[in-house]
Amino acid sequence: MQESAARSLDVTRALTSVLINPAATASLTAVAEPHPDADVNGPSDWGGACDDPVFVLCCGRSGSTLLRFLLDAHPDLACPPETNVPALCANSVSAWSLLTGEPIPVEPHGPPPAIPGPAIAGIRRTLDMMVGPYLARRGKKRYCDKSLGAAEHADLLLRLFPGAKFICLYRHPADVIASGIEACPWGLKGFGFDRYAADSPGNSVLALARYWADHAAAIHAAEERFPGRCHRVRYEDLVADPEAVAEGMFGFLGVSAQPGISGRCFTPERERIGRADYKIWHTSRIITDSVGRGWSIPANLIEPAVAAKVSGLAEQLGYLRMDDRWGVAEVPPDFRVSADGGWAAGPPASGGGATQEMPRAFLLIGDLLQAGLFRISDRFIRQWGPCAGESFLVIATSADAGSSAHWRVDLAARTVALASGSQPADGTRPGATWQVTAHAGTWERVIRGKTNLNVALRRRDLRYSSTGEAPSVAATRISMLADLFGITSWRSTEPVRPWSDVPHVRDAVQVSL
Repeated sequence: MQESAARSLDVTRALTSVLINPAATASLTAVAEPHPDADVNGPSDWGGACDDPVFVLCCGRSGSTLLRFLLDAHPDLACPPETNVPALCANSVSAWSLLTGEPIPVEPHGPPPAIPGPAIAGIRRTLDMMVGPYLARRGKKRYCDKSLGAAEHADLLLRLFPGAKFICLYRHPADVIASGIEACPWGLKGFGFDRYAADSPGNSVLALARYWADHAAAIHAAEERFPGRCHRVRYEDLVADPEAVAEGMFGFLGVSAQPGISGRCFTPERERIGRADYKIWHTSRIITDSVGRGWSIPANLIEPAVAAKVSGLAEQLGYLRMDDRWGVAEVPPDFRVSADGGWAAGPPASGGGATQEMPRAFLLIGDLLQAGLFRISDRFIRQWGPCAGESFLVIATSADAGSSAHWRVDLAARTVALASGSQPADGTRPGATWQVTAHAGTWERVIRGKTNLNVALRRRDLRYSSTGEAPSVAATRISMLADLFGITSWRSTEPVRPWSDVPHVRDAVQVSL
């Protein structure tokens, strides 16, 4: 520690001496500058190094780092971490014009302003001098740039680099929102979120919806203005079939196909210095696990005007709208619109008649619901009023079982029945007034007291839906369900018996889903 502190102090003193005494820079310059005769950077003129760059137009949390890895894995393409080159070019044009006494007027809805020829030439030469040595060091031929917010500079980039091409990357807004909240659990910061968080205090969903809408609109506008220079990639397609997406992308760029590149992109050759997705460094293969996580996002937190803009853009991009059906069905559908324009089914269920082991939580739910019906008394009916005579669904999903279990509870008839299969994507509930849905693992944690029921609801790990009623009715129903399960903390209950100790449940471990 003392040695580290001493070194820190020495560095601080050295920097301070440079600021106080400019003559002190002489020794630093001697070290920093190469010998005039040394050819450390290759050719003195890197003209043409950035003639045909590739720019990825994207927003944060859209899978852009994965796309960068695929581009960079191609033997001819080099795609570093975020450089902010597009913003650098825009700032350089502005500074150049001001210094020459020809400030560029900015008209929000007018044609792009003229850029002085010397400014274009100077900026291109600057980029050539930066990109040329980089390509030489990497042994690559063509520069690719992945910087957030590049779409707003698309016009300028084409004027500076007439040979440029754009990869337009999109992801469904709900999954971008979910990923943004996951990446910023203590408040939206970075990724360009800050301004939107300030404009929508206390509502991260609305802030990220606005963020997605603005960026998606800018990317889509670039596609419409320059259709021959743009190639669309959707994150959902990329992770579902990375080889096909890579082949289409490389064909558009005019470089050779690279079969198997999706398995070769996760190597130490990908540069780690610079901004990137924090999860990518612990990823070894392309998976679809993050697709559909936005199904639990409460779409009602998005203001109507913003929701209309988001849904309109999503529809133009071939995605499902975030309308009043959002988050209702227990299994997320495919967020991409099906061939007939409707909601496609979610993950395929197991083949009909297949016998599989029922998840433990399924059995535990059925056992507790049956036990709760046996305990119903006058006290229960008085306490819960009209709700004590309703029918409702308790739904547990399981990717391992390839299906979901629907426990239909009829409080008036004192019956509970297990139905298999998935509910329609539109969330219809035949014969049920309301429903509560969660993954089997969430149900087990709630039932065993490891997760608070209301915490699971607030996190949207557990989702309540109905045909619509006052919030107080929903709260009453959830409390009644807790009473039925015997997991309330305000009255004593008998300990929950393990499902393996209940004969009729133990004998039903093998069931047909």
